[in-house]
Amino acid sequence: MFPRSSPISTSKWLYPSYGRMVARDLKQQRCDVIHLQHCAQYAPIIRAANPEARIVLHLHAEWFSQTNPTVLKNRLAAIDLVTTVGDYITKKTKRDFPFISDRCETVYNGIDGQEFSREMDYGSARRRVVKRILYSGAISPHKGLHVLLRAFVIVARRYPNVVLEIVGPNGNYPIEETFDLKDKRTLKSLRPFYATSVWSIVKSKLSSVKPHDGVYLSHLKASLPPDVAAKVLFLGLIPRQELIDRYYSSDIFAFAPIWNEGFGLPPLEAMAAGLPVVASRSGAVTETVIEGQTGLLVEKNSVEELAYALLVLLKDDGLREAMGRAGRRRAFEHFTWFKVAKQMHARYDEMLSA
Repeated sequence: MFPRSSPISTSKWLYPSYGRMVARDLKQQRCDVIHLQHCAQYAPIIRAANPEARIVLHLHAEWFSQTNPTVLKNRLAAIDLVTTVGDYITKKTKRDFPFISDRCETVYNGIDGQEFSREMDYGSARRRVVKRILYSGAISPHKGLHVLLRAFVIVARRYPNVVLEIVGPNGNYPIEETFDLKDKRTLKSLRPFYATSVWSIVKSKLSSVKPHDGVYLSHLKASLPPDVAAKVLFLGLIPRQELIDRYYSSDIFAFAPIWNEGFGLPPLEAMAAGLPVVASRSGAVTETVIEGQTGLLVEKNSVEELAYALLVLLKDDGLREAMGRAGRRRAFEHFTWFKVAKQMHARYDEMLSA
């Protein structure tokens, strides 16, 4: 049912000719620092062609047991500095590969301050009769939208003046890129969302949902009872400026991933706009969203906790505003791309002067 091979992001067969081409080009440019994004398989060939350069590997997600650790260790031998987008990944990488502990550190992602330069209009939000809950991100099982929808059914029946807007691209991320394949319990629970059986195809043909929805989105739509379905809007991909406007026109941001997020940029963007966040305790999300200050954190896969947290914020205008303002301060104090670039530039200088 599920593949048992290395994730494509760590496979040596991920465009090998591209890696060789980049290595040759970097050699011609005589670069002092080479910064790779996640794909460690290119490190050895780039190192061979650029023996004097300093090489940085930037990890955006954790490595799972289905990837051969010996292969990863050999690739890491070519790396001068490993940076990750969250302490969750940094600590796990150090545990898995102790020999790089002294050269593995966190460099968070960030937000563009100019995109979120305007303040939230909390006065208009208070006067709004119908409250808006927003989700943005991939429409994929690892993001836990099936959990969010079940929680929203509870919320909508207790607080009828509410809508849920879901923004993002539709399409399942590969299972081996998001979960450890040794986690049998999780894989079993996810099996219906990745179904490709003849029966699942027949059911999709007979269903009223659109053919291009796919198994997961079809499941999400079919799971909504008639009295709640009209309150959930699946908006798909929208222009960047429209997404930012929706952050500002919403009341709560909901984010319930069931995997461990490497970073989780959407909650941070919501905070930058001044929105309180309700999120699951998932990877580095707990490093950006502060429980009780910038939002509320719940256990992964907990429909009841998620529903309760959303209801708490829906019913309390003052708490939403206080958390929204605190979140905006936190985003701008700690997580702007300017700060990220400044931190990374300082590390480049340190490596070159060592």
